[in-house]
Amino acid sequence: MEFKVGSKVFYPSHGAGVIKREKEIEFNGEKKKYFEFELITNPLSISTPVDNVENLGIRPILPTKKIEEAIKVLKKTPAIDPKVKDFNMMLKMFKDLEESSELGASIQIIQYCNFVKKVREKEGRLIPVTIEKQLDGAIRNIVGEMAVSGGTTLKTASEKFTKITGIDADVEEE
Repeated sequence: MEFKVGSKVFYPSHGAGVIKREKEIEFNGEKKKYFEFELITNPLSISTPVDNVENLGIRPILPTKKIEEAIKVLKKTPAIDPKVKDFNMMLKMFKDLEESSELGASIQIIQYCNFVKKVREKEGRLIPVTIEKQLDGAIRNIVGEMAVSGGTTLKTASEKFTKITGIDADVEEE
């Protein structure tokens, strides 16, 4: 995929946004072209070498209809057993999914986190902060992509996400 200034993109572990500008940066005497990203759910400005964009899993934003169709599964199946009992292994699995730029990875994280929450609540145990953060991050990624894809606000995209999935999403601008 050929990206350019103005391209709507999803940047794994940073979220959805647009390529704001292209710039040249000199490092160790070598000049390289960089894209600067403006991300909707992340206040940081991120620059990445143009030649490295594909290696990082940066991809074009999906069409709104495709996102909406994909997340419908969360209404029917909001929780799935990750089949991993060791918490550290589960965190590694989340990290691997998070590094994927695929929409399905965020959906899986939501389902796995919901399962862990449900089991822990049933047992009267605390929900690990890590699980809450993973869940929030996956929801933010999807809502952010919906907002950028539809050219709408995070608030509007959050409301649409909640309506489609039945999962509360209150993603706001940072």
